[in-house]
Amino acid sequence: MSDEETEIEHELLMHTYHTLPKACKTYWGRRYQLFSKYDEGVFLSSELWYSVTPEVTAQAIALMVKKLIPNCRNVLDICCGGGGNTIQFAKLFDSVVGVDINSVNVRCTEHNCSVYGVSENTHIVTGDWIELSQRSDWTPIDLDGGMFDFVFCSAPWGGPGYKYVETFNLSTMKPFSLREVCLSIRQFSRNFGLFLPRNSDFDQIREVSRELGFKKTRVVCLRQDQKALAIMVFFGPSFVNNI
Repeated sequence: MSDEETEIEHELLMHTYHTLPKACKTYWGRRYQLFSKYDEGVFLSSELWYSVTPEVTAQAIALMVKKLIPNCRNVLDICCGGGGNTIQFAKLFDSVVGVDINSVNVRCTEHNCSVYGVSENTHIVTGDWIELSQRSDWTPIDLDGGMFDFVFCSAPWGGPGYKYVETFNLSTMKPFSLREVCLSIRQFSRNFGLFLPRNSDFDQIREVSRELGFKKTRVVCLRQDQKALAIMVFFGPSFVNNI
């Protein structure tokens, strides 16, 4: 393990304002928006302070999925981060599997699921999604036909810098592009959704949708404090009815 990895592994995950890294202090005032139970011992790494889905937004996403796929029983959360979405899915669905390449994120998700009382129906896997998507022996729950009812992905956007470009390029998004992540997810579910920057390139979304064979794709603008926060892009037959 490198010195950098060791430092990350031993990063302080519970904070007061004074223990927060300088770059994260600007997010301190939003702590209860990120997790309403923050004071009950929520874990957040430095990166998660700016990348975790706010709780109300995560609730809204889970409720949309519940309404549009009423028979949904299991969900896969790719790049689960600190568990913001995993927790809200687990409140509504029987089983939720979270995947993240970062062991610190996995630790945060497992701990935060415990804080919110949903540990029993959540299963967190440490691994690189691109590698995991090539096989199915890693799934910790029994799946009908090897498929999840819904797959959610909030892939990294490269930090807060996305705000300062007019149009966010989804083709160069790292660690995987929009096309790469959609093709990999489709092997595990007919219905899936991506949490993307509000300034995403809609032409690229349209192009990938057509490549996947979808005539329509549902895009929902998510707002917070009367401002556009992000978009949810839903692919699959369960999301295009009545459009």
